[in-house]
Amino acid sequence: MTNAPPERNFFLESPGGRSHPRVQVAMDVTSMEEAIHLAEAALDAGADQLELGKPLIEFLGLHGAASIIERFPGVRFELDLMIMAGAAGYLEAAAGMGAHGVTVTGLVPWYTVEDAITRGNDLGIRVCVDLFNVSEPVTMANRAEQAGAGAVMVHVGVDQRRYDPDYSRLDDLRQVADSLSIPVAYATYDVDEAVAAVAAGAWEIVQGTPLIEADDPRVGLSTFIDRVKGSDPRSAT
Repeated sequence: MTNAPPERNFFLESPGGRSHPRVQVAMDVTSMEEAIHLAEAALDAGADQLELGKPLIEFLGLHGAASIIERFPGVRFELDLMIMAGAAGYLEAAAGMGAHGVTVTGLVPWYTVEDAITRGNDLGIRVCVDLFNVSEPVTMANRAEQAGAGAVMVHVGVDQRRYDPDYSRLDDLRQVADSLSIPVAYATYDVDEAVAAVAAGAWEIVQGTPLIEADDPRVGLSTFIDRVKGSDPRSAT
């Protein structure tokens, strides 16, 4: 039986009535001080939601993550847990701290992905299935949608980009976006890639490295976000 995703809010509408994708800033830092500084900068720059990145969660733990969420009431937070097992406990913790969503990796056995989706829908937490390094992303994406996932994400890992700077998954993104009716997120490393991803069908753009590494990330993030929100989505329906 297919569960209904907890939400189907795709593009946002600007004050002028223009539809634009969500922009999520990935807080892939390792200390509370860096996280607070980056969250403030990202929100000032116009981010729609924040991601507590996997490095941050591993260094601070879920209790540290909860402290950050508590500090920013009303802000949408995604926990990049990349769940690999024991999904229910992580989903319950995420709900308890007021997170909006979590990620589960598509590389684990299907029953773990399905458990995460089911428990997330029970708790009102959006589960995003991360297609990183998945060999058949379209098949996994469709399976995730049928199970009730709230979103899927396509991206190139930081090590993949470091070893092969030209590696792109925009073709995978187009194929996934063509086959789904739930949001498709795409993580990028620069604004040109982000604009191309929106044109290819991404509903959400996730940006972290390298912009978050600046001493004052506001400037770079503001320029990035303004350009992404001003780009032309393939579909604004």
